[in-house]
Amino acid sequence: MQQDPEPAGSPGPQQDPALPHSPSMPPPEALSEGHQSSHSDSPTEQATEEEFQFLRCQGCRAEAKCPKLLPCLHTLCSGCLEESGIQCPVCQAPWPSGAGAQALDNVFFESLQRRLSVYQQIAREQAFCTRCKELAHYWCFECEQLICAKCFEAHQWFLKHEARPLAELRSQSVREFLDGTRKSNNIFCSNPNHRSPMLTSIYCRGCSKPLCCSCALLDRDHGELKCDISMEIQQRQDELDTMTQDLQEQDRSFGAAQAQMRSAISQLGRVRADTEEFIRERVREVVAHVLEQERELLEGVGARYQRDYEEIAGQLGRLDAVLQRIRMGSVLVQRMKLYASDQEVLDMHDFLRKALHQLRQEEPQSLRATVHTDSFNEFRVRLQGLVSCITQGRDAALSRRASPEAASTPRDTCGPDPRSASW
Repeated sequence: MQQDPEPAGSPGPQQDPALPHSPSMPPPEALSEGHQSSHSDSPTEQATEEEFQFLRCQGCRAEAKCPKLLPCLHTLCSGCLEESGIQCPVCQAPWPSGAGAQALDNVFFESLQRRLSVYQQIAREQAFCTRCKELAHYWCFECEQLICAKCFEAHQWFLKHEARPLAELRSQSVREFLDGTRKSNNIFCSNPNHRSPMLTSIYCRGCSKPLCCSCALLDRDHGELKCDISMEIQQRQDELDTMTQDLQEQDRSFGAAQAQMRSAISQLGRVRADTEEFIRERVREVVAHVLEQERELLEGVGARYQRDYEEIAGQLGRLDAVLQRIRMGSVLVQRMKLYASDQEVLDMHDFLRKALHQLRQEEPQSLRATVHTDSFNEFRVRLQGLVSCITQGRDAALSRRASPEAASTPRDTCGPDPRSASW
C-alpha cells in the first residue's frame, strides 16, 4: 500500500443520515439491571443465565466490566485486574515480563454481553427505540439498533437494511439470535482515510489487515499475500481448533500427573496413619511415664508428613493451575467458535495463539512425585530402642525383686524413668 496507517478496529455500521447518531447496541449494564429487577425469571431465562455464566469475571464472579483476557486465559473485570498485583487471582500464574504480556481487551466477551442484553430486552418486551426511546418494533442487523415503527420508515427509506420485527425475533432461541447477529458483523477496511466505512472481503497477510479493493490494488508490495478474508478467518479458527486438540493429549498427561500426585498424598496419609498406629500400640504396652516420648514421636511423624506433604502439594498446585489454563483455553476457543464474530477472531487470534503455544511448552513429566515410605522407619527404630531400653530395665527390676543377690547389682541406665531413656 502507498499509505501505512496504524491498525484500527472495524468502524461501526452505517448510520441513518436522516436521524441523529446514537450508540448501536445498549451497554451491557442494561442486562444486569434488567435482570436484577426481575424476581420471577422464566426457566428459559434461568437456563440462559446459567449457560452464559462464563461471561462473568472469574475473579469476583460479578458481571465483567471492561473484561480483560490475561495470558493465563482467565478473564477479569477492570476492578479485579487493578487489585491482582503481579499474578492472576484465580490460578496464581505470575505476570509474564515484556511489553507484549499485557492483558488483552476481551472484545468477544464485550460483544456477547451487548448482544445478550439486546436479546433479553426483546424477549421481555422492554426494548425501546435507540433514537426516540419509544417502544421498539424492529431490530436492524446491520446498524445493530432497536427501531420503533416511525423511525423504521425513515431508516428503510434511506438505508434499506435488513430489519426484522421483534415479534419474530421473540420466537427465536438465544442461540439463533446470537448466530444471526454474529453473521451480520461486517468487516471494514482498516484504512482510516476513507470518508465512510468500506466493506471488504480481502485480507493482506503482509500487512495483517483487512483491505478494500482500492487499497488492495494500491498495495504493490504484498501482491502474493492477499487472500479471501473468510478463508483467513477460517484458517485461524482451524489453527486454534488444532492447537486445542493437541492440548487434549497434554490435558491427559497433566491429568495423569495430577492423579499420581493425589495418589501420592493419599499414600503419604496412609503411611502416616500406619506409623502413628504402630507407635500408639507399642507405647500403650509401657507405663504412663513414656507418654512424653510418645508425644515427641508423633510430633516427629507429623513434621515429616508436613514436610513431604508441602513438597508434593506445591507441585500439585502448579499442575492444577496449568490444567485449569488448558481447559479454560479449550472452553474459550469453543465458545468463540460458537459466538465470536469474524472481527473478534481476527483481533484475538494472535493473543490466543501465543497463550496456547506457551501451554504446549509445559511438561508434567518433571513433576512426578514418589513417596519414600522408608523415611518413616527412623521413628520405628527410635521407638524400638526406647521400648527395648524400658523393657530391659523392667526385666532387670523384676529380676532384682525375685533374687536377693541381684539387689546389689547396679540399675541399668535404660531404666523405667523416661528421662533416662536415650534417643
